Amino acid sequence: MNWSILKKIKDKKSYSIIIFLVIFCVTLGYSFYHRIEPVVDAKAYDKIAVNLVNGFGFREDRTQNYQFDTAIIRAGPGYEFFLATIYNVFGYHYEAVWIIQAILHVLSALLLFFISRKLFVEKGEQIGLIAAGLFGFHPDLIEISAMLMTETLYLFFIILVAWFLVDSYQALRRTFWHSIVFGLVTGFAILTRPTVILFIVVIGAFCLYQKKYRILFLFGLGLVATLTPWVIHNYLIFHQFILTTLIGSYNLWVGNTLLANGGQIAGGFNPLTTYTAVHGFFNLKEQANQEFLTFVFTYPFVFLKLVALRFIRYFSLIRPMGFWFYQTGFSQALFVASSAFAQALLFVCGFSGMLVAWRTRQLLWRYLVILALMAPIPLIATVVESRYRFQIYPFLALFGGYAIVQWEQKLSWFKQRYFMIPFLFFVIVSIIDLFLFSDVVLEHLNRLF
Repeated sequence: MNWSILKKIKDKKSYSIIIFLVIFCVTLGYSFYHRIEPVVDAKAYDKIAVNLVNGFGFREDRTQNYQFDTAIIRAGPGYEFFLATIYNVFGYHYEAVWIIQAILHVLSALLLFFISRKLFVEKGEQIGLIAAGLFGFHPDLIEISAMLMTETLYLFFIILVAWFLVDSYQALRRTFWHSIVFGLVTGFAILTRPTVILFIVVIGAFCLYQKKYRILFLFGLGLVATLTPWVIHNYLIFHQFILTTLIGSYNLWVGNTLLANGGQIAGGFNPLTTYTAVHGFFNLKEQANQEFLTFVFTYPFVFLKLVALRFIRYFSLIRPMGFWFYQTGFSQALFVASSAFAQALLFVCGFSGMLVAWRTRQLLWRYLVILALMAPIPLIATVVESRYRFQIYPFLALFGGYAIVQWEQKLSWFKQRYFMIPFLFFVIVSIIDLFLFSDVVLEHLNRLF
């Protein structure tokens, strides 16, 4: 028996286990060290979850009736029910949330590793470990898992959807339950963050092109089974079709005004709040659509300018995370610097890898590239904030790992056009962003020093 080969296999597995254990420990350690209290969105999710546990329904303020309760404009309802389940099982303890979110974060990194092994025939494990590292050790994702925010949960579902897509593509036949669960998981992802709904277009195209009609049918059943109860719930209360919540309508309105700058509320005025204070939320969807269309047709060039600004904000490398309330001074500056570096590494390597992968003409790789490129579309029309970009991160980590492995033996890899094109693109976009928002940059720098 060749004991040296067995030893190499054992060492490789041990090395992999250590990486994932470190990701878990760092993530959990960050949560328990900072013990971040919920504010703004996190506070709202927390209140809704507590009301669910206590039997008051999906409400942020139980003293308000549904017409004037702000729960319907929060991202959800998936994350709120996730929190409610944790509180119901373990009691009202943030520590339980931190532990479970740390587990979800490391499971997300592990899923990227498994996807890489399935996706890349050559050096799949090596690519997978790099992808898991790019994702698992990303400061922004470690930080967000320490908060009561939707991102950790919906990123886990997104990666799980990608795993099901890869597995369905490579298998000649899939079991009944495999396809049903594929639909259920996609439904849960949509309920957690509605922008994932664009994935259905890619999954549908994949099934039709591959003639996997049975998978498509069963996937649809699982999807409908997941979404229907909540749609019925919303119809009984609001008397209209609302797939998840009205967060999309909210962003569509506030992101397209004369005071908008591509991000959230600008100029200190929120027209939606003024409207809902009087009329409530029952007619918000109709009013938001009307306000958006009026704005586009009345100020078409302003709208195009906002689209350009949001494009720049999305792809700029000078918009790291870390400017949160719980850190100040040197520790915050250190986090912002590490976030900026990780973001630049992820975007440049990820898009370089996608260019190389697209060139190979492998259909499955192209499906995943298209899933990645779906992420910016709804944001370019509404609102872009740094954490809203997380949906593309798993795919950038996956193809970033592929790019790094492809170039590790090429000493002149930085001269490759598949590296230089993304690199120059992001540098140019970041310079434009710096020029347009220099006052914001200076404000943030003043907060650090």
